Amino acid sequence: MFRHYFTIAWRNIIRNRLYSGINILGLSLGICACIIIWLVSSYEFSFDNFHPDKERIYRVGSKVRMFDFYDADVPPPAPAAIRREIAGIETVTGFFPYYGNDKVTIPEKNKPAAQFNLDVEGTYGLTGVIIADPEWFSIFPHDWLAGDPSTSLLRPFTVVLAESRARLYFGSLPLNAIIGKELIYEDSLRVHVSGIVKDWKKNTDLPYTDFISFSTIQSSFLKDKRHMESWALAKGGGMFYWAGAFIKLAKGVPQAAVDAQLKAMVARYVPAKPGHTDDFGMQLQPLTDIHFNGNYSHDDLRKAHLPTLYALMGIAVFILLLATVNFINLSTAQSIQRAKEIGVRKVLGSSKASLVVQFLTEAGVLTVLAVLLAALLVKPVMGIFRDYIPDGVRFHPFDPVTLIFLVSIAVFTTVLAGYYPARVLAGYLPVLSLKGAGEQKGGEKWWLRKSLIVFQFTISLIFILVVLIMGNQIRFMVDTDYGFKSDAIVTVQTDWKDTTGKIKILAEKFIQVPGIREIVQEGNVPIGWGMNFGSLTYKGQTMIEQPVSIDWGNEAYIPFYQMRIVAGRNLRHSDSLTEWVINETMARNLGFKTPSEAVGKFLYYNKKPFPIAGVVADFHEGSFREAIKPVVIGSEPRVEHYLGIKLASTGRQATSVKATLAAMEKIFKQIYPGDEFRSLFMDESIAGLYDTEQKTASLVQTAMLVAIFISCMGLFGLALFTALRRTKEIGIRKVLGASVPDIVSMLSRDFVVLVILSLLIASPVAWWMMHQWLQDFAYHAPVNWWAFPLAGVGAIAIALLTVGSQAIRAAVANPVKSLHMD
Repeated sequence: MFRHYFTIAWRNIIRNRLYSGINILGLSLGICACIIIWLVSSYEFSFDNFHPDKERIYRVGSKVRMFDFYDADVPPPAPAAIRREIAGIETVTGFFPYYGNDKVTIPEKNKPAAQFNLDVEGTYGLTGVIIADPEWFSIFPHDWLAGDPSTSLLRPFTVVLAESRARLYFGSLPLNAIIGKELIYEDSLRVHVSGIVKDWKKNTDLPYTDFISFSTIQSSFLKDKRHMESWALAKGGGMFYWAGAFIKLAKGVPQAAVDAQLKAMVARYVPAKPGHTDDFGMQLQPLTDIHFNGNYSHDDLRKAHLPTLYALMGIAVFILLLATVNFINLSTAQSIQRAKEIGVRKVLGSSKASLVVQFLTEAGVLTVLAVLLAALLVKPVMGIFRDYIPDGVRFHPFDPVTLIFLVSIAVFTTVLAGYYPARVLAGYLPVLSLKGAGEQKGGEKWWLRKSLIVFQFTISLIFILVVLIMGNQIRFMVDTDYGFKSDAIVTVQTDWKDTTGKIKILAEKFIQVPGIREIVQEGNVPIGWGMNFGSLTYKGQTMIEQPVSIDWGNEAYIPFYQMRIVAGRNLRHSDSLTEWVINETMARNLGFKTPSEAVGKFLYYNKKPFPIAGVVADFHEGSFREAIKPVVIGSEPRVEHYLGIKLASTGRQATSVKATLAAMEKIFKQIYPGDEFRSLFMDESIAGLYDTEQKTASLVQTAMLVAIFISCMGLFGLALFTALRRTKEIGIRKVLGASVPDIVSMLSRDFVVLVILSLLIASPVAWWMMHQWLQDFAYHAPVNWWAFPLAGVGAIAIALLTVGSQAIRAAVANPVKSLHMD
């Protein structure tokens, strides 16, 4: 029986190649989009979801409320205090990321010592080494391959290695033979291997491979660097040597109960200053939130943007719906041609149920072909969009989970796309079908076909409007004056521990390189990464403690970036901090009516007064999502470990720029032989602030093109259906003198009305969506009114081009043949 259904289905597909091809192509595009977005979503949601009791694991984070600043770390004494004082916690683990000289040395007898980089692959300087207490392996279990899990991290000067690192350091040596081997971190911290664990094979935001025992801190030079007993860092916001902490809640204990206890504990150890409530706090962050929350500093791994992920999932659903709507329209468009076939089948005894199965079989065959084509398209499409797809996303069509997904989507699409056409076609009356009448006039469901077209074009118009408005906002962000110049500026990082003045030698040698025009020594660039936060006090009529962003740079900093001084003067040369230049927002926050009033006043920093030398015009330090903050600029050579380099060429892609960078790297290696040359164009840093917006806009634009293409195929089907349905009417009109333009206008008029109706529906929806999106920006472009009629005109033009060929074909047909049709 099913073989019979399949044979008839295949014959019909071959007989109607055009319809079948359009159906398969439309469905394959929708299914391909679903597969890729499913792959991306499954990958992103897979991070750290393999840990036992993951729903009870939390990271302890901090917030300095004065700066509205979240941090993934806590003060060094906090893990021990949480362990002692907080009820409802099953396990607590504290750890320190180990930042040394980014190298580990493996001493070998009678051989040169081998050195290996400690950075996590694919990150910008994130270390894979932590100093952890034994409870780490209680919260995050590993499979132990060598060593004793109960004692490996108890003794000082021991380290547990992941298998991959053990193999990297010691080659093919048996794992048990690696136990006891010596490693040297930071050229002076000597530890011995006490255990080896199996690497996690699944995705994680905890990519640590070297676990040094926590007791090593108290027994080594690390004791003086980690401030294990001091909560004072919390008061000043200094966070470089803060600790990390994870906890596992006891069963049945809510997060809110522990957050309340943390608040009380912080109040005991870090009392608020008079007039300042809750300056500093600690709170729990669910493990499942870490991969999607980019608000925490000192958490440098790539984060997924959850709203974008949900938007992509919504786009996938809409594109698949458009493809199924297209399928329904094309299937019902063929109903007139298949009316006699259905009548004959019913006269010969076919039941309505058997006809439904027959047409569902046809839909199933088309869907399977579409799934196969979609599977073939996945890898090429992922290659085209590789910049938008995380590196770890892979498509393995024969993976069991993938096969289940493909089968599920095939069944879902078959039922969704095939059921309505099957029910409609199987419901024709045999007498009318044999006469070629097709559907009964009363049950025509013409309104449903129109509704489907309106639905398709509404979705397409929403995509068009979103692309126009998002593009306008991105152009606004890129083209707006940031308050400084960034053209052809490269930033080079040097050793932050260098106290010998090598950076000045480097600058002197760099300025001699052809293609370099100007150099400034700085602690950070004006925008993007490396921001420093602090608190300054102004003692006027009232004392004002002002949280600020601190830009460190010498006297060349302001002229180098061409910032505009609106009052006072630039910084003078100095070997230490002697004065400040502030921005206009800072002057306003201190109560000055004009910038010039601020000049000469004193700001207290670390209890010492420093005069305000000048005021610069406001400039953006972050993306346009953030309002401009109070900023102070000062010269402090001890913390200025970056060089800003202005190139003579304004084109980054020029061959001369590459030669200049190569010469800079060669000089850098001469002065810092053991360090990696790291350079970043400033426009790349700025572009990185809008990476999410740029990628989202590009993906929506692609979705728009796919949606328009699928909608046009559906429109083609409806135009064909209309032309077939009105063949005799067209013949009569032509006999009575109607011209080809009259006929084309008559057939196209309905579609134009449908597109206009779609625009009326899409406009408020798109406006609301974009209004909500723009609320995330402190500075945004207005929603231009012309975007809506422009989108409508574009959609009408697309519709007319789509139906035009079919309308012209019907209009030029011989009316004699039309009137003789059965």
